[in-house]
This record gives sequence, structure tokens and C-alpha cells, in this order.
Amino acid sequence: MNKLRISALMLLGLLTIAGLSLAPLPNVVAQESATPTATPTIVTPEDALRRAEEVAQSAQNALETVSRMLSFLEVAGAIAGIVLALATTVGAGAFVYISRRIQRTLKDAEQLRESSEQMLRTIEQRGERATRAATLLQIGVQQMMAHNMNAALQTFEEAHTLDPDNRAVNYYLGELYSQNNDPERAIPLLRTSADEFPQAEAALGYALRLQASRQNDPNLRNQLYAQAEQHFLRALERDKQARDINGASFWATLGGLYRRQGRLDDAIRAYEEASRVTPHSSYPLNNLAMLYLMKGDLEKASETFRRSLRIATRLVDGDPFDHWARFDLITAHAAMRNYDAAEAQFELLAESPPVVGALESFLSGLEALQKSAYGNTRTAQLIERVKALIDQQRGAQPAQDHS
Repeated sequence: MNKLRISALMLLGLLTIAGLSLAPLPNVVAQESATPTATPTIVTPEDALRRAEEVAQSAQNALETVSRMLSFLEVAGAIAGIVLALATTVGAGAFVYISRRIQRTLKDAEQLRESSEQMLRTIEQRGERATRAATLLQIGVQQMMAHNMNAALQTFEEAHTLDPDNRAVNYYLGELYSQNNDPERAIPLLRTSADEFPQAEAALGYALRLQASRQNDPNLRNQLYAQAEQHFLRALERDKQARDINGASFWATLGGLYRRQGRLDDAIRAYEEASRVTPHSSYPLNNLAMLYLMKGDLEKASETFRRSLRIATRLVDGDPFDHWARFDLITAHAAMRNYDAAEAQFELLAESPPVVGALESFLSGLEALQKSAYGNTRTAQLIERVKALIDQQRGAQPAQDHS
């Protein structure tokens, strides 16, 4: 501060001297020139005083200017110092903060990278599993077409393990579980695909019908039957041509539900619809004939059994492994009193027996025939042979995990 004041005083002195040097002295002659000498201008004491006052005022103004400048510089310096100090402090804090944020961001970025890599590996694995499941799905369908149902079941189970969300796999596997009379495992699978495939919803109805038939509580049984009917009707509304994995119309499956409820007229109507959907199938005709027997219409029953016999014979000639057609053929022969032919067809069936669930459906038809006017000792003997075959197949099946 003292240095600044000394500098200001020195500047004031210089300005004063400069101002006095500019003022003309009395009796001083102008510089010589080539022109005649001018009359000297006399500076009166008033002028000198005035000039001195002007110079003093100028010096004062200069001093005030310098003071203001110095004050500004002092304040500016102080502010600059404070700003610099704050900048230094804030800068250090900001550096630490930014450094921490950068470290945290880098850590998050590393975690994101690791998570992304893991997700990518998971997606790749899922893609590989889904691709393999799709391949197994095709193989399973081919095995079903070849009537190798046990192999198809194992294939679909493996596909389901690889891709449990594959609705097509769930549908086929659920259908096979139902045909193995295992509705408890079929129902959850079929529920996952019922919204997408009308066939899956109808198959869900069939599985619920199977579950209902096991209930001792009549109220629970009727509730399950009602649920099954709703699924059948909704599926057939979506697709009137819907068929199961064996190619049978789901109208026929609905007819089976009505028959078990004693709704014979509804059952006949459903089987007739099934016959229109699958005119070259013996299955709805055989069931229609049984219904006519239950209603006491023997003539219509006989005529329908003959129709079923002709179609079933043609079907098994074209495909010896079509066990559903062979079931109808055996039943029709028994109904027409062709017992030797029925026994011969049963021998062919026993050479390559189907799964237990299919055999149980066949047994149900024979038992219904035995209770009708067409029942006799030979039919009863045939029923016993079917039961023995079912026991044989149960013993041959590997133990299933129901956990």
C-alpha cells in the first residue's frame, strides 16, 4: 500500500511539473523567427494563479484518477485473490468429485460391460437351446406321424427342457401326456399354448375331461366338465376344423364329453359334426353307432357300424400302424358278430401296441358295447385281453417323475 501511495505522489509531481512547464513565464520573449517579433503577451498574476489553479485541478483530477485506479486495482486484486482462492479450493474439490464420479462411472461401465457380455452369452445360449428345441420339435412330429409315440414323448420332453416357453412343444407334449392318461402334467402345458393354438385349447378341454373322470366329488367333477366344455366350444368357435395330433376332429372329443354326462342328443350332434369334418375317419362313426345303441336304435346302429367297418378296413390297409382305425375295426367286427375277425385284428394290434391312454379309450368303447344289446361272452373275453395288454404296457413304460 505504501508503495502504491508513493507511486501516486510521484505521478502527481510529474503531472504538476508537466503542467507548470506548459505555462508561459512573464517577460519572456517569443522564439526568434524570420518574421517580425510579436508583442509579448504578459501573464498577469491573475492569469498565473488561474493557470496554477487549473494545473492544480488537473493534478487533483489526476490524483483522484490514480487513486480510483489504485483502489480498483486493490479491490480487483483482492477479488482476484479471493476468486483464485475459491477457484483453487473449488477446483480441488471439483477434481476430487469428478474423479470419484469418473471412477464410479468407469466401475458402472465395467459392470455394464460384464452384464452385457453375460446377457449376450445368455441370449446366445437361449438361441442355441431354442434352435435345438425347434429341431427336436420337427423330429418329434415325424415320430408321431410314424406312430412311434413313446419316442415322440421323449423327444418332446427333451425339447421342453431346452425351451420351456416353446408353445408348440408344450402343445404336443401336453397332448401326449393326455393320451397317456396323465392330465395333471398335460394341463399346465396346454394352458401356456391355449391362447395361441385352438388345437391346444381343445386339447386342454380333453385333459380337463380326463381329470374330471377321476373325481369322486360329483360337484368338482361337474365343475371340471363345465370347464372342459367351455374350452371345447371356444376352440371350435375359433376353428371348426380343429383336429388333435391323431387327426381326429375335436367335435368327436366334445361328443365323448357329452356322452359321459349322459347328454346323448348333444353327443350325437357333436359326432355328426365330426363326421362332416373328417368324412374319411371311422372314429366318429363308431361312436355314433354306440350312441344309437344306447338310445335303442339298433337299425341305425348297425348301418353306422357297417360304414365304420368299411372306412376302418381301408385305413388300416393303408397304414397298418393306425391303431385308432384298428380300434374301430375291432369294435365294429365285435358289434357285427364277426368275432374271429375281431380276434385276428387284436393279434395284429398286440404286435405293436399303442400307449396306455389310447388302449384305455379303446377299452371304454368295448365296455360300452358290452353293456348294450350287442354284448356277449366273446366281447367280454376280448375286453379281458385288452386289460391284459394295458397291464403289459404299463409294466413296459419307464417310471415317470411327477414332481
